[in-house]
Amino acid sequence: MARQQYNKTKKEHIYWYKDGKQKKFAFRYRYYNTSGTRKEKSRSGFETEKAAELALTQLKADILSGNLAKVDNQELTIEEWLNMWYQANHTKWKVSTQHLYKYYIDHQILPFLRHLKLNNLTKTSYQNYINNLLKEFSLSTVNGVHAVLNHAINAAVDDEILTRNRISKVVFPKNTPEPFEEKHLDLQEIEKLLTYVKNHEGFTHFVLILTLVSTGIRKGEAIGLKWNDIDFENNLITIQRTRDHLGTRSTKSWNSMRKIDIGNHLISYLEKYKIWYKKKFLEHGRILEEDDYVFINENLLEPVSRQFPNYIVDRAYEAGVIKKITPHMLRHSCASILISQGIPITTVAKMLGDSVEMILKVYAHSLREKEKEVVKVMDTLLKFG
Repeated sequence: MARQQYNKTKKEHIYWYKDGKQKKFAFRYRYYNTSGTRKEKSRSGFETEKAAELALTQLKADILSGNLAKVDNQELTIEEWLNMWYQANHTKWKVSTQHLYKYYIDHQILPFLRHLKLNNLTKTSYQNYINNLLKEFSLSTVNGVHAVLNHAINAAVDDEILTRNRISKVVFPKNTPEPFEEKHLDLQEIEKLLTYVKNHEGFTHFVLILTLVSTGIRKGEAIGLKWNDIDFENNLITIQRTRDHLGTRSTKSWNSMRKIDIGNHLISYLEKYKIWYKKKFLEHGRILEEDDYVFINENLLEPVSRQFPNYIVDRAYEAGVIKKITPHMLRHSCASILISQGIPITTVAKMLGDSVEMILKVYAHSLREKEKEVVKVMDTLLKFG
């Protein structure tokens, strides 16, 4: 493609050229950056000479005010900036955060905004982008995408590539709570599940499910347990790590690092399981170490995979024993039963490794039942007249 033939106008640094049959305007301006290197900035496509002159005036103002980072990065695309920002900061984040940010960038941000100039991202264009995302993805996903991009834009402001964050006040639809859907098992359903697993699955399967429903620990915390995390003398389990497809790492938060009291029933099964575990290892010429993971695949004698608990509850569902759930719902089941039995919220929160606020939010349905009981109690006590 032939280079545009620029023609001088009466205004310094302003040029006109022919775009087909249409007359358009451009500017070219040379300046020195902070290292003393001579550089040139140009921009074309203006409909009027006045528009080109205003853009040039803004460029000169940025240079005079020392905002050279903004000037030097005017052509920077969103893709280029996100790559720079991610590479500079990803080592500061947890592994799970790195993968989540990368997923949002690759699947929800770049397919739509890849070639857009960073400084051309306006509040209106961003609002349109968010509105379109909401047609394809859930509100929680779009909120996550916005959090990542907003974080990256704030970093661009900190680096003086942008003068301000234009997307921080984007409007999201109000999150109207959906009617509560039972996503946990009651005590009778848990007993059915445990009976099924005990009679139809392996020893590891049973003790793992029993541990999940008895303690409410997360799936990743359970498969990350090691034998030295279990205090058999004091009936305690220490939660200090999680394990998934990304590897083993510290728990989700400081709240998640905790000691859990466990009952005699569970500790008894863990003791029997440890004896069985030792025999299995000896049969294959191996010795159990206290640093070994607790839950192992009985055939491979290797730590169970993150999908192992899912397969167990899926088979129970297929056998018609329980409704369709995930292993995480066993955590909800444990919490809901404890709350329904009048266990204080602070105690439940400590056991689950959550904040009291999170318990109030997630388990409002169980608390509502307790509120109804309060009404019955007061109604019984205050009978007069």
